[in-house]
Amino acid sequence: MKVLYGICSWGLGHATRSLPVIRRLIKEGADITIISHGNSLEFLRKELRGEEIRFFDIKDYPIPVSETKGAFIAKSIMYWPKFMRRMNRGIKFVAKLSEREKFDVIISDGRYDIYSRRIPSFLITHQVRILNPFKLRIFEFGSEIFNLFFLKRFVKFLIPDYENSDNLSGKLSHDLRLIKRNQLSYIGVLSDFRKRDLRKDIDLLVSLSGPEPQRGILERILMSQIKNLDGRIVFTLGRPDKDIFRREKNIEIYSIVSKEKREELMNRARMIVARSGYSTIMDLAIVKTKALLIPTPGQVEQEYLAKYHLRKRSFYCVEQSEIDLPRDLEIAKDFTGIKRECDVEKSVEKIMEEITETVNFLTRRSIPS
Repeated sequence: MKVLYGICSWGLGHATRSLPVIRRLIKEGADITIISHGNSLEFLRKELRGEEIRFFDIKDYPIPVSETKGAFIAKSIMYWPKFMRRMNRGIKFVAKLSEREKFDVIISDGRYDIYSRRIPSFLITHQVRILNPFKLRIFEFGSEIFNLFFLKRFVKFLIPDYENSDNLSGKLSHDLRLIKRNQLSYIGVLSDFRKRDLRKDIDLLVSLSGPEPQRGILERILMSQIKNLDGRIVFTLGRPDKDIFRREKNIEIYSIVSKEKREELMNRARMIVARSGYSTIMDLAIVKTKALLIPTPGQVEQEYLAKYHLRKRSFYCVEQSEIDLPRDLEIAKDFTGIKRECDVEKSVEKIMEEITETVNFLTRRSIPS
């Protein structure tokens, strides 16, 4: 089976959560081509080193981030022309590549431009409803219309969450008004990590990710505050473009760590400080570690997820401009983390079943009776 796999480059989360699916496809003998960009692409090259995979560097559309509501309107007006140019560029590239390579399946994690009307295309997304800083339902209603438009291009949306009330994404992918249930498949969490029985000998793990300049801003804020904290601290910068390792008294600093190392660190940590991106929340659900979440300013989805899990008493959260680590870490200790059981192998199996069933159905339908 020839598979084209597109991965959004807004931080490393889409790349890390796609790895168990990609590894399963490799195990099944699939011929894989990956499209991504920037740090995500470099991360995937390193993690999949030695595998016979083709990589293409194609920019995805920019992130609509604004720190104020007024700026959100202005940036939204400027955003759409650039969004459509990048979309068209990606779609044209995929069309030419697909004509040459004759893919059997396309899987896209968070990229609306990686699809083909002629090839069964699946979109992995937890954000079926796109939120807005004004919290206006009419905008959320419009976002469902936006996704309905793309559902015509993808045969199904694969939701990395659970359908019942004990879910991780809240209204991002639940209680939808326009999109029908049979157009969605709730597959369960996706994470490249597993729970390991290791000694909790790291007092604090700071795990940064996400786009600049906010990643760098948060790095400077946290770096200035952790120097006053006691205990063993590990700080991962989320910089695959650098090669850094140094010790400063009780602090170990890495530019980036491998999947195996990050899994080990997360399992050894008593507390984690991280962005409230959805992929990070799924990782935390697997390793069952407590965390302090800091949403990226202007990323409405992260702001919602942080407050959603604050209400559920899963994780404490604080805005980037108000961080006081000694105070906030003490409060975060009283939160439970995510308790529900999560099985990534079952989630990956569900994806494989969805793909197989859909491809078989479309094949049977195309054969004249």
